[in-house]
Amino acid sequence: MEHITATFIVKLMDHPTSEPDEVWILSVDSFEMATEEVIKELQALTWLPDAEYPLMSHISVRHGITNWGASSTFAEFVLEMGAGGLGGVEAVAVTAAIRSLYGKFRGRSQGDHWGDMIPEDTAAAEAKRRIAAQYEVEAETLTLSRSETDAANKTFDFTFTHSDGRSFGAQVGVLRDSPTCMRIWRQATSD
Repeated sequence: MEHITATFIVKLMDHPTSEPDEVWILSVDSFEMATEEVIKELQALTWLPDAEYPLMSHISVRHGITNWGASSTFAEFVLEMGAGGLGGVEAVAVTAAIRSLYGKFRGRSQGDHWGDMIPEDTAAAEAKRRIAAQYEVEAETLTLSRSETDAANKTFDFTFTHSDGRSFGAQVGVLRDSPTCMRIWRQATSD
């Protein structure tokens, strides 16, 4: 089935009831892959090499059709995965698997509406929007405190401070040839 737009969200969290520590987001246009196949690919992320059991996880899928002027369909796939306590090697393996899977998903699409590079202000606004959605904060309460551009890798790294003192990070841009790929996270607090 082809969806006009598809969004994939992988949330890494300590426990199913906690806020995610890290979120990977990829949005693409003209995505062509059966829903069941996407679910199988996401389930594969929950199995670490040589593991006897998969990591705790929950997968949800949302489909929709919009008839407002022009018709379009969308799909959103969300994997929430209990990655708390993963060691360095395991965490690197999970990150590599997410990058690889997102590359595969992007290969099954016709790209995205941003092209090869997005403007910094657009990247910052999109990062704020995604942080607000994932961490239940108002985007207007996030202040940009650091911004770095890596022109060679076509990425932007941002740090935002929330009015309650929490900090959030975001990496937006071409992550493995996916301009709409984004990784966001909440900064650890020292208590």
